[in-house]
Amino acid sequence: MVVVDHTDMKVRGWVGSADITDDSRFGHIDMVSAVRSPGSVLKPFIYAMAMDEGLIHPASLLQDVPRRFSDYRPGNFDSGFHGPVSASEALVRSLNLPAVQVLEAYGPKRFAANLRNAGLPLTLPAGAEPNLSLILGGAGARLEDIVAAYSAFARHGKAARLRLKPSDPLTERALMSPGAAWIVRRILAGEAQPVPDVSLPQAVPLAWKTGTSYGYRDAWAVGLNARYLIGIWTGRPDGTPVVGQFGFASAVPLLNQVNNLLLARPAMSRGGLPSDPRPATVSQGTICWPGGQDLPAGDSNCRRRLASWLLDASQPPTLLLPGQESVRGIRFPVWRNEHGERVAADCSGARGKPGRSLGRCRWIPGCRPAKGGARAWDRHRSHARRYRLRIPRRWWLSGIRDGAVIKRLPGEARVMLPLQTSGGEGRRWWFINGEPLEAAGARTTLTLDKPGEWQLVVMDEAGQTAAASFTLQ
Repeated sequence: MVVVDHTDMKVRGWVGSADITDDSRFGHIDMVSAVRSPGSVLKPFIYAMAMDEGLIHPASLLQDVPRRFSDYRPGNFDSGFHGPVSASEALVRSLNLPAVQVLEAYGPKRFAANLRNAGLPLTLPAGAEPNLSLILGGAGARLEDIVAAYSAFARHGKAARLRLKPSDPLTERALMSPGAAWIVRRILAGEAQPVPDVSLPQAVPLAWKTGTSYGYRDAWAVGLNARYLIGIWTGRPDGTPVVGQFGFASAVPLLNQVNNLLLARPAMSRGGLPSDPRPATVSQGTICWPGGQDLPAGDSNCRRRLASWLLDASQPPTLLLPGQESVRGIRFPVWRNEHGERVAADCSGARGKPGRSLGRCRWIPGCRPAKGGARAWDRHRSHARRYRLRIPRRWWLSGIRDGAVIKRLPGEARVMLPLQTSGGEGRRWWFINGEPLEAAGARTTLTLDKPGEWQLVVMDEAGQTAAASFTLQ
């Protein structure tokens, strides 16, 4: 654990181990200075840098969908996928695929170089270059360096070195703009929704981020309140996995305990707290999904209107995946009845009116490609109905379990797995290692003839996903 006063960067607390005299727990190792996998702790930095670059704003539509990069196949901590999400929601929920999408657009080498320049060097295996796994813990970092880098969110975008002695000079380097630092800090504090300046709290609540490394070897929590930075690491110095240890369960309780102790200190009295006013470069705005930019009232392409903080009044369009078609200019029929109400295409008296698509059909519930490449609302009910928001039925996948190891019998060339989903809504989309299967029903049979690691994902029309990763030997 390390505690730093971010107003002057003086270290106020440093605990390198639970018991320095306990050799059985490697108590002599200072884990504040040890290189460990940071898990998701680096995610706030890529979102801030992407805002500065004009790639995203807090309400940008990102895609939490299965993807594969050569032999790299990232997934989420909960093993599921959540479809379209805003950038602020993706950061708060620590979703992996949206963070990878943003890093892919920004560039992993550039990301690592910016962190290194600000005092947060990432340790990579010999000969390795920065890649997309960086944002999910695919590199080593020190707790002391991470906490120092987090000072940028409290010091108007400038990261400062820790001061261990009173004589140490205060040195800092720009890591992000003051506006990006302010916005991301508000998101981490649970204040992503824009409010008038008079409604902003004078003292920013605790803003925090967790991290969990592969195999439950490291659990992190880094937070900052109105005056202090707090960094927590828990785990075993020898890297032994601790099943069930993750940032929210293991490190966050300690973070809250330390924060509560600090709040009781005289230095946290309201009169002595530093202010964090909204920078002039940050304004409130309204944008539309799926395009990501503001549209006139009544525009048919504004499927959902969201309020958002904006940096330099910039409204970047929706960040697309490589090779993905634009969300603009593709037309599909919208079906309405004689009263102008939106209905299913097979309703009596339904009339089609041309319109522009909302993006690729497969990430919008209820929309599917029709014959000839046109877009049509899926007619998954035989009777006419109005489209309305409702809670989808829960569902589950059977026929394979997550983490299964399948061994072929001697002489068996192929393995056939009968799979089935129960519950859910409408049509299914099946994917194996990120590649779509032809199956569209609740049941399918998966045939495999190559050993290796596999990931199966199935999604229904409501956007719900079920996934299982398994090994074929």
